[in-house]
Amino acid sequence: MAGMACFNVIDSKTLVETVTQLKPSTCCLDSLPTNLFKNVFDCLAIDILQIVNNSLQSGNFPKALKTAVIKPLLKKRSLDTSIINNYRPISNLPFISKIIEKVVLQQLNHFLASTGCYDTFQSGFRPLHSTETALIKVVNDIRLNTDSGKTSILMLLDLSAAFDTVDHTILLDRLENWVGLSGTVLNWFRSYLQNRNYFVSIGDFVSESTNVMCGVPQGSILGPSLFNIYMLPLGQIMHNNNIDHHCYADDTQIYVSLSPNDYRPIDLLCQCIEQVKDWMCRNFFQLNEDKTEIIVFGAKTERLKVTQHLHSLSLKTSIKARNLGVIMDSDLHFESHIKSVTKSAYYHLKNVARLRGLMSTEDLQKLVHAFITSKLDYCNGLLTGLPKQTLRKLQLVQNAAARVLTKTKKFEHITPILKSLHWLPVGQRIDFKIMLLTYKSLHGLGPKYLTDMLPLHKPSRTLRSSETNLLIIPRVNTKHGKAGFSYYATNSWNKLPEDLRLAPTLSTFKTRLKTFMFALAFC
Repeated sequence: MAGMACFNVIDSKTLVETVTQLKPSTCCLDSLPTNLFKNVFDCLAIDILQIVNNSLQSGNFPKALKTAVIKPLLKKRSLDTSIINNYRPISNLPFISKIIEKVVLQQLNHFLASTGCYDTFQSGFRPLHSTETALIKVVNDIRLNTDSGKTSILMLLDLSAAFDTVDHTILLDRLENWVGLSGTVLNWFRSYLQNRNYFVSIGDFVSESTNVMCGVPQGSILGPSLFNIYMLPLGQIMHNNNIDHHCYADDTQIYVSLSPNDYRPIDLLCQCIEQVKDWMCRNFFQLNEDKTEIIVFGAKTERLKVTQHLHSLSLKTSIKARNLGVIMDSDLHFESHIKSVTKSAYYHLKNVARLRGLMSTEDLQKLVHAFITSKLDYCNGLLTGLPKQTLRKLQLVQNAAARVLTKTKKFEHITPILKSLHWLPVGQRIDFKIMLLTYKSLHGLGPKYLTDMLPLHKPSRTLRSSETNLLIIPRVNTKHGKAGFSYYATNSWNKLPEDLRLAPTLSTFKTRLKTFMFALAFC
């Protein structure tokens, strides 16, 4: 494997692009507020460029930028604010530190992509990957298992404070021997990790400065990628045990399928878990067994048998669990998830309605999209194949949001209102998401594991152009198979008009797709 021994120095154009991409967040360590820094950047660019390139060429991260201000952030609003463990320690770093980190991350990501170092099934903090693509992959596998008469066991592992316990010596070993960094690049990462310090700031109070002995800074630019690299051997353990898995940063899902009355995969699963625990112990991680959850999927009779067998092994199961922000249930009906989404959306909509007379329609629409539409759209690619009655609960939320925005009475017909707002109904929004993911996956803009689900049809003889860019539709037997991404996406894609399937760019595809689906919804 070709290694990476030195960084490329950057030019002023790259520096400007990097600074433009960064959020204008400011911390007390910055000499200038970030907004002011960006406004006068032209006057500072030459000096900043010299600082960045000197760091890259020397393999040293500036000592003055190694201090972090820790701002405790409550993990969930519903948690008890008096319990320290309910907070996540977010590092606020100097803005110049973020510039250097961003430049390094861009070059590191380019190297990792070219060498294929990342675990294929690690979706956390990677370009073109998301929680939604990760869940689509896992749910598709489970649906296909159910379609073929098998039962699936999904185990959701919970790690305690994983980012904070990363051992620097082990991480540097990963960077050198797993990734292939050496020379100036490896020295730079050693300099970046060592001799860091932090202090805690809450309101007007600050703590004394303390040395950082382990961990990657949460809130830093490089922290998430370094954590992914630290986790690389975990995927290898799953592979060696022939266990399916998917990770999103420290959220790890492992799952197996069982044929009727064949419990041997459970033994493999238990063996794998013991190896995972051993690896975590040696890498200073702790598996939180109280928060680790197991769900069984499949036909109800077989599901009950597998559940009883798991209970005999002292493995507790749940009928539903929250997985990357989505509540999954054993039947994959997503009723609990939809109930949670609608409850939260109505709560926010009620608050938005109170502001209706205090702001413009344009600003009000921004609030609706931020607090309501975003909830309806989050991971809606998982909701394929659900009954219309189930989706209607989400549609009623959208209808209510439209009425609030347009000041329309409750009993007025909703279709003209949605049409006037150019909002696709919930069902079409789901199909829009699926087709968008399909287009991205077919054009190298999506994760490999989605692309692998969408094999192109290659005719043995020349056909007319309208039959090009079609996909092979997999054979399925049940509604579960038809609801899976691999079937639903390919079947829906093949039904699109030719000009849509052959759209030259993503922006063109989105425009044409919106027009096409809008016509279907409101014709």
